[in-house]
Amino acid sequence: MTNMTDIINMIYEKYPEPPVSTVLLVFNRALVESAANGTSMRNTAEMNAEVYDLTVHNLHAINEIVKSGMWNGKVKIVEAGSKMVEEVTVNPIYKHYSNIVGGIVNFFLAVQSDIFIGTEVSSYSTLAANSRFFREAHDNYFYRPEGLHWVTPLNATKPHRFMC
Repeated sequence: MTNMTDIINMIYEKYPEPPVSTVLLVFNRALVESAANGTSMRNTAEMNAEVYDLTVHNLHAINEIVKSGMWNGKVKIVEAGSKMVEEVTVNPIYKHYSNIVGGIVNFFLAVQSDIFIGTEVSSYSTLAANSRFFREAHDNYFYRPEGLHWVTPLNATKPHRFMC
């Protein structure tokens, strides 16, 4: 698990000035909240204390940027996904399958974004970055402990290969 504050700092290091007006944050809020509150399948008694503390920290960091934005409030942070599907959709079938429908919404928003930043150990992130590569959208990064790694540089001749 990675410290969200470190990821935010990597973004600020790469982009000292806001490169966009809105950032889409994709993560499983329900899972993180249940883990941070000790109500998930893996309750806090079973969870390593260090992982629990990092989960609580990450949730706090996420809630702060959602509330205050990034780059001193110049950039709005939004969440779409299943929550949006549940709140906006009138069709009950979409609400019933809000997790999968929300994942599809997030995927297409990610593919159409100006910049994509994901994690290297995610097939979802790799699929989004590679889909963008084939659309000639090359601003795709994976966060690593040493900083953001450019996955699809301009001279790339083939997409990123998923390895976990």
